[in-house]
Amino acid sequence: MLFSNEGLRSARMALTAGTLVVGTVAGMAWASSASGTSTGPSQFERYISLGPRLGTEALSRDLNMQHPAGTSLVSLLARLEKAGFGCLPDPQRYTGYDCTWRRAVSDRRVAQIRTHVEANGVQVVSIEPAVGVYIR
Repeated sequence: MLFSNEGLRSARMALTAGTLVVGTVAGMAWASSASGTSTGPSQFERYISLGPRLGTEALSRDLNMQHPAGTSLVSLLARLEKAGFGCLPDPQRYTGYDCTWRRAVSDRRVAQIRTHVEANGVQVVSIEPAVGVYIR
C-alpha cells in the first residue's frame, strides 16, 4: 500500500497537533498542582492529632502569624477555600466570615475545624479557629 506525499504530510500534522494538545493539558495540570498552598487538607491532620485544646491553640497561632491583622481578607478566604473550607458571611454581625472544614477520621469519628474571621472591609481583624473531633 502506497501513501502519497500529501497523505504523509497530513498524518504528520495530525500527530504534531495531538502531541501539542497532550503537552498543553499535561503542562496545565502540572502548573495547577504546583500552585497549591501549604495549607492543604493533610496539613490539618497535625492540628487534629493535637486534640481540641492544643490543636486550636496551634492553628490559631499559625493562622494569625501567616495572616496578621491588617492583611488581605481576600487572600485569606481564598487560601481557606482552596484548603477545603466552606466560608459564608457571618449572618448575625455582618463583619466577618464563618468557615468550616470537615473530614471523616474513621468510620465513626469526624474532624471539624470552625474558623471565624473578623474583618473590617477587606482587611483581617482577627482569626479564631476551633478544632474538634466528634462521634457520629
